[in-house]
Amino acid sequence: MMRDLWEYAWRETARRKGRTLANVIGYLLAVAIMVVLMSVLMFSQGAAGSVLTGVGTHFIAFVPFHYTPSAELPEHCCGTQPDPQWENFWANGAPSVPLSTELIEEVRKLPTVADASPCLLFKFEDPAGGAFTVAGLDFSDYAVSTTSCAVTDIVQGRFLQPSDTGLVLLEESFAVSKPLPLGSSIAIANTNFKVAGIVNAGIRPAKADVYMNFNEAQQVINKQLVHPIHNAMNIVLVESAGAKVHPQAMEDVTATLGGDSLISTYACSFPAAEVMGINEKGIWLITLIVGLSVVALALKTQYSSVIERRRDIGTLKAIGWTDGNVISQILTESVLQAAIGGILGCLIAVIVLLLMPAEVLTGIKAAEGIAIYPLVLVAGFGLALLGGIVAGIFPALAAAHLRPADSLRRV
Repeated sequence: MMRDLWEYAWRETARRKGRTLANVIGYLLAVAIMVVLMSVLMFSQGAAGSVLTGVGTHFIAFVPFHYTPSAELPEHCCGTQPDPQWENFWANGAPSVPLSTELIEEVRKLPTVADASPCLLFKFEDPAGGAFTVAGLDFSDYAVSTTSCAVTDIVQGRFLQPSDTGLVLLEESFAVSKPLPLGSSIAIANTNFKVAGIVNAGIRPAKADVYMNFNEAQQVINKQLVHPIHNAMNIVLVESAGAKVHPQAMEDVTATLGGDSLISTYACSFPAAEVMGINEKGIWLITLIVGLSVVALALKTQYSSVIERRRDIGTLKAIGWTDGNVISQILTESVLQAAIGGILGCLIAVIVLLLMPAEVLTGIKAAEGIAIYPLVLVAGFGLALLGGIVAGIFPALAAAHLRPADSLRRV
């Protein structure tokens, strides 16, 4: 019976070539458009999309210090409260409170955070007058390059390695103002450090005048404190998992630090997330409109076919066809056309993705073309079959409700 069903469906679709061709082309275009658009979207969210995904997704978290007689340290604080006359732990242009480095692991475990790193930023009094800031960093962490300084910021010399000792980096403006050329020495807390490199870090939330390895920064800072610190930081450098989750990442880190912790970040992450959302919503909207249009066209075509075949359907029911047989026949015809269109649509999409450069389809320059995702092809073909079922079920039900006597009277 099943074999006969498909044989009758094939004969009927071949007999009405015009309607069949229109439906097949509709499904072909819908599937091809959907597969291409979804492939472009996945490509954009991948390597090429990282340009937007990583825009402004960097921030620092810290606890500001309030100079009041009754001030109490937050739960995770280390050491003692700094005296207003001391050289201070510094964050975002104001004194801050040292925190335990154990918090770094808690921050790294957050699903909205890609990386986190401890930072000691301290403001030293300059014997020559004024003050300068020193940042102690773990140069093995990715978050350092996005929030403080990176190897790409080098103007002269070389970048620091995690194993370096006795070496520092200087911010270009600070080096010029002193002057402290490459290879010279700078005294910090009566300890001399050689200038290994000069950087221009631009606008970064954890920017400093001098950069050094974290452990050495703790040693020179302790020389200035009455109560030395151990395993402490005063800033958490954070790289969030993307522009979309950036606001949630800031909330999660603030909750982890507790107390009166504050955040300093780039505002450009928010428009980046909005642009990504607009692109995705636009692709989904186009796919939905095209899909609904094709299903509506196929439904109309199938229903018109049923009206034209009322006499044939009446004859079949008169010789013993059940309502189930009629529904299966009409539905099989619709699914057959959808399957042919879906297969051809997938083939057309594959050809387009293979032949068209990624820059033409996305406007993004890339060394490789857009990948062909098997899951997207399966989804496109599956949606074509689903469209065929939806487009065929209503005409099939209408055909099943036709009374043989009424159908045969109408010639």
